[in-house]
Amino acid sequence: MSLKRNTLWNLAGSAVPLLAGVAFIPYTLRHLGGESFGVLTLIWGLIGYFSLFDFGVGRALTFQLSRLTASDLDTQGAAVLRAGLLLTGVAGLLGVCVVALLTPGLASQWLQISPVLQEDARHAFFIAAAGVLPTTLASGLRGAMEGLNRFAASNAGRMILGTWMFALPAVSVSTHGPSLGWIAMYLVLGRCLVLVMMALQLRKILFSRFAALTRQHFNGLWHYGFWVTVTGIVGPLMVYGDRFFVSATVGADQLSLYVIPQEALLRLLLIPAALTSALMPRLAAMNDVQVMQSYHHIYRKVGWVMLVLCGLAGLAAYPALSIWISSTFAHDAMPVVLVLCIGIWINSLASIPFILIQAKGNPRVTAVFHVVELGLYLVVLWALTSRWGLLGAALAWLVRVTLDWVLLRFAVRRLYGA
Repeated sequence: MSLKRNTLWNLAGSAVPLLAGVAFIPYTLRHLGGESFGVLTLIWGLIGYFSLFDFGVGRALTFQLSRLTASDLDTQGAAVLRAGLLLTGVAGLLGVCVVALLTPGLASQWLQISPVLQEDARHAFFIAAAGVLPTTLASGLRGAMEGLNRFAASNAGRMILGTWMFALPAVSVSTHGPSLGWIAMYLVLGRCLVLVMMALQLRKILFSRFAALTRQHFNGLWHYGFWVTVTGIVGPLMVYGDRFFVSATVGADQLSLYVIPQEALLRLLLIPAALTSALMPRLAAMNDVQVMQSYHHIYRKVGWVMLVLCGLAGLAAYPALSIWISSTFAHDAMPVVLVLCIGIWINSLASIPFILIQAKGNPRVTAVFHVVELGLYLVVLWALTSRWGLLGAALAWLVRVTLDWVLLRFAVRRLYGA
């Protein structure tokens, strides 16, 4: 397997949607208005966050399939994949129910959405709930593709889905006006189409005759996936959950000043994410000596590359936001941007020990760390946001990612002597 080629495919799968966001977000923001666009970011966050309802099976499929030999893959690959999809299907239905139950409170009470917008927001959240099922199933299929070293096929789906996430709201606004319900409908249909496309790409292994399911197939996926799920629940909550807290504390009308810079800067993490996603099956198949050599080399390279990129992002943010949105928006958002740039660099460093721990079959360690971090993060987020608003939320996120990096580095030293 080629690490460079797979990393480039991962970068393409992330960069194409980013370009779509640059192209379509200003149009959508202008026609929806600040508050409606803020609710749209919450819809994006809901569907994305509740991809955790794959119960970690997507990552578990990558781990399990990457460890199978060619002969084992012929006889066991289909069974592993079918077991994974069955688990993600059941979990996705659970996610649909959870989001639907949360919708009334989200729309009318918890997020300070203005009364005139609450009905539309409620319809949109209910429709978005249906998007959890195709999201979880697609997560499982993507994990299987990566475990089978099919990064080109996996990222074709990511490019289409990521582009549609930004393009479809613009299409909906131009066709139906500023209706959040119609936007949510378009987003869910887009995810369903991508799911069908991914299933067709795996049809040979998915419908293989060698597919007798046993308890062992489910147990292997569940044991690994359970701890990945803990991380999947807590991790995105600490990345995207702050915007719900900001909305409740500061108001949805101010949310775009925080979310748009955050979304843009989080895209810088696509570089280490592309690398670590390609590394996952590779590290799982390596011996300990090879793992340590790769780890130290990649850690140093990621650190220097991301330091330069984050510095350039901080310098370019004001003129870029002025051209893209407005000079007033750029001025108000700059304190948040500068703090987030520092946090992005630290978070990129943390991604390398994180993937090493998971690739060696120890997702429990990262899960425990994230549970501990969540409790501390909520306290810090409440204290700093209440005092300094949007800047306080950014500072709280910086504190959280720094703690995460320190803990992961400590764990790698203790477990592997690195």
